Amino acid sequence: MQLNELLSRVEVIGIPTRTNFRGVRIREIALIKGERRWGEFSPFADYSTERDALWLQAALEAANQNFPKPLRNRVLVNATLPEVAVERIGEVLSWFPGSSTVKVKVGTANDEERIAEVFKIIPDARLRLDANGLFSIHQAQEFLLSLYNKYGHQIEYVEQPCASLAENGALSLPFPIAIDENLRLGDEIHEINKVADVVIVKVAPLGGIKRALNVIAQLDKPVVISSALESSAGLSAGVALAAHLAEDVICGLGTAALLDGDITKNSLLPLNGAVTVEEIDVDLESVARYRLPQERIDWWHNRITTAYKSIESENEREELI
Repeated sequence: MQLNELLSRVEVIGIPTRTNFRGVRIREIALIKGERRWGEFSPFADYSTERDALWLQAALEAANQNFPKPLRNRVLVNATLPEVAVERIGEVLSWFPGSSTVKVKVGTANDEERIAEVFKIIPDARLRLDANGLFSIHQAQEFLLSLYNKYGHQIEYVEQPCASLAENGALSLPFPIAIDENLRLGDEIHEINKVADVVIVKVAPLGGIKRALNVIAQLDKPVVISSALESSAGLSAGVALAAHLAEDVICGLGTAALLDGDITKNSLLPLNGAVTVEEIDVDLESVARYRLPQERIDWWHNRITTAYKSIESENEREELI
């Protein structure tokens, strides 16, 4: 697809979030109408051109190619609890009906209060702690061991406690370490295999389902398919990957619940602890309702153009090799 045609197929939208999710209050998304379905290009603002290019490749793959054959008609999902006031925790957890595994963002001012409140509401909850690399080695050891002393086996794993792979490898914890950002940002897979007990796999940042399957084939650890706060258009690719894998694990793919709206007639919202595996049906009236002003449309067109040219340059380099 040539660049001009690609840009003619783009709709730029902004969907409000229901919480302040890592500073995001409006989730800006560029939708791409393809031959098969709508793909989603929605890298966060701090992504590099190289990362943008991978996300664009994922969006184009989703838009124009068949998804892999599913092995099940639903994917189990965890609840996701961002940094919110304690009095809102019950409300947020209610957005994930039937999910007793809760992913809790940590590294904030009120972590212990929020975790205690989760257990008041769901006494048998299993926690997935996600620090997004915010801790130093000392902070991670001290905080996570204190939590283990309180909640023990109810902590399933901690995701990306420290920023670097070396720091995470230096930790000594009584529960598993899951690696996310170190994979997304390009650390060597053989080094990740040495450190990780679990690996978080996100389709869009890795460049699409085919690339994600190639990564998974090189990992010798369990994987959890997760999302990047996408609309149902973007989530559908992650759901398709999770449904295709042999192992039926609880995934981080219920995050459409964190958006205050969607652009599909059949949103991939959690119900009974799972989301359904189905082709999403984009609602053009909703797309029009969430369409952003021309200034933002131009900004996203420029970003897509830069990513597209990066892909072209990489393809030319590969041909020369």
